[in-house]
Amino acid sequence: MIRSMTGVGRAEAVLSPWNSRIVVDIRSVNHKFFELVPHLPGSLAGFEGEIRDMVRHSIRRGYVQLQVTMDENTGMPVLALDRRLVRDYMKLAAELKKKYQVPGQVSLNTILSYPGIITAEKSEQNRVRLWRQCKKVVKQALTKLIKMKQAEGVNLVRDLRKRVARIQRSVRLIEKRVPKRLRERKSNLLAQLKELKVDADPKRVLEEVAFITDKVDIHEECVRLRSHCSMFLLALHNSSTSGKKLDFIAQEMLRETDTVAAKARDLVISRRAIDIKGEIEKLKEQVRNVE
Repeated sequence: MIRSMTGVGRAEAVLSPWNSRIVVDIRSVNHKFFELVPHLPGSLAGFEGEIRDMVRHSIRRGYVQLQVTMDENTGMPVLALDRRLVRDYMKLAAELKKKYQVPGQVSLNTILSYPGIITAEKSEQNRVRLWRQCKKVVKQALTKLIKMKQAEGVNLVRDLRKRVARIQRSVRLIEKRVPKRLRERKSNLLAQLKELKVDADPKRVLEEVAFITDKVDIHEECVRLRSHCSMFLLALHNSSTSGKKLDFIAQEMLRETDTVAAKARDLVISRRAIDIKGEIEKLKEQVRNVE
């Protein structure tokens, strides 16, 4: 099923071990091409390429704004305890006390004063660890955006089908009107000849009627217009259909309708053609929202 280009997605979480909050907002609106405008904190500045690939993989077309906000202390080096070094210090202290009968106890302050007991994570490891958690939140926001785009797509399809059905109905009415219009043209021709008191050759009259019939024949245009309608409806069921393709089909429908109105030279058909053109313009307007 087709998707709308319009939608929003939001996700948030608490990052460990910094105990800080991250919020990811993604908004998408109509655009001819794919364009992503990311707003990232300094701690994620080096991961813009990865984020762009994630979004580009899920969205084909649209103007996308992605904003990530985090606490200022997020990404700062995390203090850690070297547990192995603590055990070694404690073991040596116990041996020292036992072997040399040294009085006293090893206090917490004494342990913390030993060099190397408290360490900070390496900068690169810290950044990678941060990105792994942020990536999950970005995916959650992106998933919510896609769901909203799909829901909007369902509404778009419903409206587009309704308008195509109106066009098909008008085409049927036009085709139904054509034989009557030809009879009227023949009657008008005979009435004009009678009014002018012209004794026309019946064969010549038939030739003139055949010429008029051929000149105002819109059968092929109506067939193509109905074919374009069927093609449009079929494209709506294809998930790979783009808004550009639907717009192209709608443009072809408009071209055939203009030809029908120009050739028919009939008030009733012209009114139906105007109705069709109105629906096609609404189709084209809605198609601009399709991804």
